[in-house]
Amino acid sequence: MKQTISYKKFFINYAIFIGILAVLLGILIYTTKITQKSWSKNLKKSIELVLDESDPSVWFITNELKIKNAFTLNAACYEARNKKNGQFYKAIIINTQTIYGPIPAVFIMDRNGEVQFIGYSSVHGRVREQLMNDTNNKRIKYWKKKIPYIIQQ
Repeated sequence: MKQTISYKKFFINYAIFIGILAVLLGILIYTTKITQKSWSKNLKKSIELVLDESDPSVWFITNELKIKNAFTLNAACYEARNKKNGQFYKAIIINTQTIYGPIPAVFIMDRNGEVQFIGYSSVHGRVREQLMNDTNNKRIKYWKKKIPYIIQQ
């Protein structure tokens, strides 16, 4: 006895499956959009903390600048004003590989494209000292050269 499935039943099952996928995709997109503002705010705070550890009460971080390339998943850029000289800079936070795994690093770029490494976010104590004392860090040198191309607008 052969059992055949009618086209009507097949398309009903297919529509139910596609509907479930669409609902799951909608939930995923909705949660991503909701958390985007919080994510941006927390990245801004991370940059502020690193800049304050380096130079207390010198930097003022303003609005987020959109990065228009594939690095938007690993980097964020904010406009920063130096309170001492009044000039505007770009503050960049980007994931860098270290001996302890990927750690976000904070850089400052001036109008001329000069990039300066400030420090690592969320790292303190002996680990921070060890990472900061590595003056010949090739990864930091790499990002210092690469950041002006990433931030181009």
